[in-house]
Amino acid sequence: MPALRIALAALFLMIAVTVQTSVLPHIAVAGVTGDLVMIVVLALGLARGPEWGAIAGFAGGLMLDVVPPADHTAGRWALALALSGYVAGLIRRETSAGPVGPLGVAVTVVLGAVLSLTVYSATGSLLHDPAVDWGEFGVRVGIAAGYDVVGAIVVIPLVMWVMRRVVPARERQRVLR
Repeated sequence: MPALRIALAALFLMIAVTVQTSVLPHIAVAGVTGDLVMIVVLALGLARGPEWGAIAGFAGGLMLDVVPPADHTAGRWALALALSGYVAGLIRRETSAGPVGPLGVAVTVVLGAVLSLTVYSATGSLLHDPAVDWGEFGVRVGIAAGYDVVGAIVVIPLVMWVMRRVVPARERQRVLR
């Protein structure tokens, strides 16, 4: 993995964590906000494949697990987002003949939201987290998926465009020959 791509992915994740923990709580509906970190993870998975998606998901989730106001057991978001990023990368692999279209991106975002929130809530239940409320789960997933699809309209094309433009030096040399 080229260093510039890794640095850009880290930058995207740090910006997403900062915005998600400082700005998005102010526009919450029923206590639910969009998951900007998950959207960036899905974009990286769609742009670079399942390995990138899983690694980006783990890194972004770990940042969410330790950055204040984290009030849960560390590792829950890391696991949930690693799985979502991996699945997004598999979707990219299955559509490798061409780019994932807008409908495919929307389906990927909804699938990622459902998967990450289910894994996060399930691990919370296993760890006896009193904040997990399965009675409101469907409503929360619906609101989160709506927020995420709207956020993905801007974030995913931007991240994918930047990641496609960064070409490693050895590939650039091959093109120039």
